[in-house]
Amino acid sequence: MTTAGEIIKIKKPRPDYPVIAEIANRFSPRYFSDEKVKSRDIDSIFEAARFAPSGWNFQPWYFYWAKKEDKSYNKIISCLTKYNRFAKTAPILIVACLIKKFKGKKTYYRHDLGAAVMSLVLQAQHLGYYCRQMGDFNKNKLITLFNFDKANNPFVIIALGKLGNYRNIDDGLLKRELDPRQRKKDFVKKLD
Repeated sequence: MTTAGEIIKIKKPRPDYPVIAEIANRFSPRYFSDEKVKSRDIDSIFEAARFAPSGWNFQPWYFYWAKKEDKSYNKIISCLTKYNRFAKTAPILIVACLIKKFKGKKTYYRHDLGAAVMSLVLQAQHLGYYCRQMGDFNKNKLITLFNFDKANNPFVIIALGKLGNYRNIDDGLLKRELDPRQRKKDFVKKLD
């Protein structure tokens, strides 16, 4: 049997240099607790996303979210591929959308949405929650089911919650969780 503590030991980053605790402890689990996310924490998590940097200050992002007990939650789950159906253990699902155009000016919508999502993830981590971002889902089905505003293009679905009890996890999913976390080291070069 594997415990959540053992998963944290396996998945926890091992930075070579000091970084803030939210980065040092962040990883993306595939198994979540049923513990509900506090309303004030949800507000705080989205507030962090709201203050992410963006080109021209356009803030080209929009978030939809659902709690496990909401009808919309199961609709979001139905849009995930089989590979990502583990997300049904998370108490909160978030659909992060990008907005591609503003007033005819060029925007950096992918970069900006990424910054907003990372702000959301780090704030969640700060509050003791974990997030798993998933890009593999049926976008057209999601848009049809929810009739999203045409400007809001679903880009990633985020599962959010506390770490689950890994003693209850399916063996196949546990095997995926036990894969060691590798980070490349050769990714930066100082220019002369």
